Amino acid sequence: MLITIITPSRNQGQYIKDCLESIFGQTHKEIEHIVLDGMSTDDTADVVARYPSTFLQKKDSGPAQAINRGLNMARGEIVCWLNSDDLFFSPTTLQTVAEIFSQQPSVDVITGDGYYMNHHGKMVQPIVPTHPNRMTHAWIRRYDMFLQPATFWRRNSIQLDENLHYGFDWKLWNDFYLNGLSVLYVPQYFALYRIHTSSLTQLDPPARRKELYQLVCKYSGSKMQRVWCWIVWKAYCLDEHLPGNFVRPPLNIMNRILGKLTSGKITSV
Repeated sequence: MLITIITPSRNQGQYIKDCLESIFGQTHKEIEHIVLDGMSTDDTADVVARYPSTFLQKKDSGPAQAINRGLNMARGEIVCWLNSDDLFFSPTTLQTVAEIFSQQPSVDVITGDGYYMNHHGKMVQPIVPTHPNRMTHAWIRRYDMFLQPATFWRRNSIQLDENLHYGFDWKLWNDFYLNGLSVLYVPQYFALYRIHTSSLTQLDPPARRKELYQLVCKYSGSKMQRVWCWIVWKAYCLDEHLPGNFVRPPLNIMNRILGKLTSGKITSV
């Protein structure tokens, strides 16, 4: 079973070697790896040249366009994308994924667990859903519960929305459900998700909160959640113009409390 791994990258030379080692160190050897590089100015090209990856260096409008290019090139029966700063959890990850797809032909999408790791690659915290029974479309409409580097699917024609720069993965999961794909949550560790200051999620600019608000308006039926996500977005905009980052810390605490009080029905993540 051929698995295609797509890696979008731009100026991640300091991390991409670890990513490549985790891919080509897999016990499952039927691998196609495609690196879509957005014109890096660091040593990314030199590092990738040491591995049997397909390397395409071309200007793009963002990660979504780069990943779509990889999807159009992919030959594998199974596809996924692994960002250049992330890793597979263990050398047997792809073997496990391939076995599950082989044993369950009715399953179209698999998503699993992972670990946060720090800048140096040390595992710091597991990424496991608090309520595994909520890995359903009813809940994915509210917020993104899938761990992106731990998600794999049978190759299909569904692509990412290139107008989005932060929430394109969340929209993709919703599109999977809306197109009738069968999704299986597997309680196993599949990925290591690196936390560092230059990642899009960690930067968390107002533009990201705006996209989350727009996606909540599109998918969630909860008026209160839409209102809350609008408040969070506008508060982030205000925080951009104030010294000292006073708004975000208490707002994030309020967001966690509200999520707990409503059993996760009203939150912005």
